[in-house]
Amino acid sequence: MLKYAVIFAMLLVLASCIEDDREAQLLKLENRQNLDGAGKFQHEIEVSNGISAKAQGNVNGIQGEYFLPGEDGKPVRVTYTADANGFHPQIN
Repeated sequence: MLKYAVIFAMLLVLASCIEDDREAQLLKLENRQNLDGAGKFQHEIEVSNGISAKAQGNVNGIQGEYFLPGEDGKPVRVTYTADANGFHPQIN
């Protein structure tokens, strides 16, 4: 269930892009699931407008990071974990 929440969050970020970003190209999309037969997964996405995200985990929790373009043009990095106690982001 947690991985669906992360995927939804990634899609929400992509959908909220400004008008110019609608022409952005998908550069990379990897989605590997059930890697060990017990729910382990890895996801990675990269878009030409500077947005990218990586996540890995299993049914017990998720670790990941995503990058968004900042107002000054520099990327903003957010790392996070998500587990039974919630979503725990850190902005770097």
